[in-house]
Amino acid sequence: MVRPARWGERPSGDVWGVMSVQGKPRFKWGERAERPISEIVGDDGVLRSNDILPIVEQLCRLLGNRDSEDAGGRRVCIHPDTVMVSVDGDVRLEDRSLPLSVMDAYLPPELGPAGLVAPAAWVYAVGMLMLYMATGQERKAEEDAVISNRPLLALIERCTAFDPEERFRDIEDLLEAIRHEKRAWRKALFASLATAGTFLIAGSLFFLWQEGASRGSAVGEADAFGSGYADGYEQGFSDAPGIGLSGAPFDPRNGNLSGNMAAEGGAIAAWSGDDVFFLLDGSILRMDPYTAEAQVLASDAGAYGLHYHDGWLYCCTGEEIVRVDPATAEKEVFCDSRGGQLYIFDDGFYLYDSVGTGYLYRIDPGTRAMTQLNGAMEYRCLNVVDGRLYYIDPNRGGSIFSCDLDGGNAGLISSGSYESFCVYRDRIYAATGDGLIRMDLNGGSPEMLSVLPAYSPNASDGGIFYISGGGRTLEWMSLDGRTRYTVVPTRTDSFNVAGQWIFYRNGDDGGALWRVRISGADNARIS
Repeated sequence: MVRPARWGERPSGDVWGVMSVQGKPRFKWGERAERPISEIVGDDGVLRSNDILPIVEQLCRLLGNRDSEDAGGRRVCIHPDTVMVSVDGDVRLEDRSLPLSVMDAYLPPELGPAGLVAPAAWVYAVGMLMLYMATGQERKAEEDAVISNRPLLALIERCTAFDPEERFRDIEDLLEAIRHEKRAWRKALFASLATAGTFLIAGSLFFLWQEGASRGSAVGEADAFGSGYADGYEQGFSDAPGIGLSGAPFDPRNGNLSGNMAAEGGAIAAWSGDDVFFLLDGSILRMDPYTAEAQVLASDAGAYGLHYHDGWLYCCTGEEIVRVDPATAEKEVFCDSRGGQLYIFDDGFYLYDSVGTGYLYRIDPGTRAMTQLNGAMEYRCLNVVDGRLYYIDPNRGGSIFSCDLDGGNAGLISSGSYESFCVYRDRIYAATGDGLIRMDLNGGSPEMLSVLPAYSPNASDGGIFYISGGGRTLEWMSLDGRTRYTVVPTRTDSFNVAGQWIFYRNGDDGGALWRVRISGADNARIS
């Protein structure tokens, strides 16, 4: 009888080796006796399902022994860097710690750092390890599109389900599912061999028919492509399997997204539902959302704080708020800006005199008269929701506060040092050096969405875009937190979302303005 391997020990004896059909290891070994999963995937490419399942089966056995023999509070780092595979196909888990920033993708959302010492969280980490072996990525958004083996995909999805109740109960439950899958695979292989001859004949006939059909359809596709491209682009992207990534929809009641307005200096991009508008060196430009072709609407306007509302573009200059008709490019003065910031929330116009008195004014869009609402205040990330102000007070530690429009009935929403926040569907999405947090408008029901340092959250129906980690990469997260996607891997200083496009300051290019589709495609500098 073979003794099971102990924790931190290399297993021996009757193990399920990682072998090809010829009986030799498929991976490149050179002079080394073992290699970590991260190196195997990085050098040899992604693994096949019949490579992944044996590795995970052995890892589950090791974790089962660890749970029963040494249930202390040591950190358990299940990560491609710590799972070792030998030339004989044996699996070993190195007993060493990794930085929290490295382990973030392998921690269940509900536990965060606690997942490092929680056996109940090992299932999630093993699922993310399978995803990495199958795709070479740690992005759950890609699993459906990349993994063609449906049984393997089902295992990964059940391991990494957002709701802990939907996951495997424990490592033993996962191990039994893997064994069941192996048995099912053997039965399927036997059935496939028995029917291969019949399908070979049918397949040959189908191929001959398909060849003729494809030649005929090619001509029709070429003629239809031009007219169908614009209408089909957005729908085709949103329907892409496993992506779940979409842009910010047009909201006719607000001049811009809450997250866009929170950017330093105000919003630089806006979306009308048909066109994208952005600011470049003080000029206002219109961009076709499909072809990315841009044209100048107003040059050298000294514009900042861009909004679109009721058919007009609004922006501030040093002395005035101006508005531009996108159809004619005609520009007119709307009212005095006092060097401040314009906000449009729920069809209401507000001016914050940020450089002068510190007063907040309401603007009547009909008469263009300004009415002072409160006394001198210092706001950061100002939002107006249901007649109340929500803001960060930099003079009180960067905590989030709320008050009436006249400054009365002020109250603390959440204490702490917040970098920025936005409001979406009556919930606050706030960024700190400790991570990304979601909470109710009264500060209740806080949820930690990410444990890495976060900056500039921007939430809408399309999901949550934010800057993440010390490297300040631009990330996307679904609203339920299930999937994440890296949009821009380089350093991002700030950004705005406009429809299917993101405009951002590239920290690796001296803060130059770049634009990229929300999918990460067509990433280019705006000159």
